[in-house]
Amino acid sequence: MSVIQPRGWCPTLFAPMQSGDGLLARIRPPGCILTAAQARAVAAAAATFGNGIVDLGNRASVQVRGLRVDTLAAFTAAMLDAGLALPDPAAEARRAVIAPVLAGDDPSASRHGAAVAQQVADMLAGETALAPLPGKFGCLADAGGVLPLGGIAADVRVMLDGESCRVALDGSWLAAACAPQDAAAVVRALLLAFLALAPDCPAPPRRMRNLVADIGAQAVFTQAGLAAEPAAALAAPDSTVGWVAYSGAGGTFLAAPPFGSLHATTLAALADLSERTADGLLRVTPFRALALCGAGDPATLADAVAALGLLSGPADPRGRVAACPGAPACGAAGAATRADAALLAQSGFSGTLHVSGCAKGCAHPEPAGFVLTAEAGGYALIRHGRAGDPPVLRGLSLPQAAALLRESQTA
Repeated sequence: MSVIQPRGWCPTLFAPMQSGDGLLARIRPPGCILTAAQARAVAAAAATFGNGIVDLGNRASVQVRGLRVDTLAAFTAAMLDAGLALPDPAAEARRAVIAPVLAGDDPSASRHGAAVAQQVADMLAGETALAPLPGKFGCLADAGGVLPLGGIAADVRVMLDGESCRVALDGSWLAAACAPQDAAAVVRALLLAFLALAPDCPAPPRRMRNLVADIGAQAVFTQAGLAAEPAAALAAPDSTVGWVAYSGAGGTFLAAPPFGSLHATTLAALADLSERTADGLLRVTPFRALALCGAGDPATLADAVAALGLLSGPADPRGRVAACPGAPACGAAGAATRADAALLAQSGFSGTLHVSGCAKGCAHPEPAGFVLTAEAGGYALIRHGRAGDPPVLRGLSLPQAAALLRESQTA
């Protein structure tokens, strides 16, 4: 039976979260891949049992909005029938792994990416000793290539480069080397070390980076019985929207919905497009975009994606704007952030913009060049920071905020 979680928790399929527009359930497609049939199943269930809105999360998840208590059981059954979750709620909650986006398609990515991600997911699902981990804990497997995951946060990250493999902790530059086939065992040891060390901290750490800040990464590796050495800086992709060419021939197309949100009919249309022009799969990325691999002509794809109202290339200014669902979808939001963000994207500005409904900044935890945080008296403006940072101006109306962004373009 599903359990409704209050806001502030990390929702799953079996533990949806109450939001302003109903219940929100999170789906983690195995390997972060949706077949066309699975994508259509999500779209149909979102339209039938929810409000038809599907969000892409920054942990390579799919979130269905507007579910109701009376439709929840049928929605859960539909997702289980589609093979999108494990039937054991506890195992499903632990199975939090971001897989390499282009594993098996990008020739420059490590050939071990998909296997390592699956082994880590299987370990997490089967290891009941990890049940006490905080709900937001997650792991990541980065296979490099043209879409590395260096800019994506994870408590424990497996970094693959050809045949080499290193496992690192969030908040540290240290990593333990291992064979790719041993990565899941190393991840397990580090997670068990977190559970062993966390009770001795003055304040219970909620994430691995909190523990690392308290006692240092070396202490965690030592507890896990692992040797650690400094790791190289993490790489981030050059582009996360539109056509991304491989180092040799071919490439992939990243279709990004504005602000990470699309309608169920659009998701179904993308499934059809992938079957017609690509390999019939939609790869769910932590960039809030869906990747079509084995794709054909980039210009034809760009036209088809743009016709669906999605971002089809890096020139679209909406790609530089992050926005949470806002009011009324989120009860904590002080403004209709996505509608406002759509207008602000056309105002002309340099850099990145984050429009947040409250100081939590869920849509973009990292700093942005401009941040507009909704407050009781209007928007607060933060420069080069996060939604909860001290603002430089307060009480801005939407036209005033747009004017300031336009001035930044000419400053």
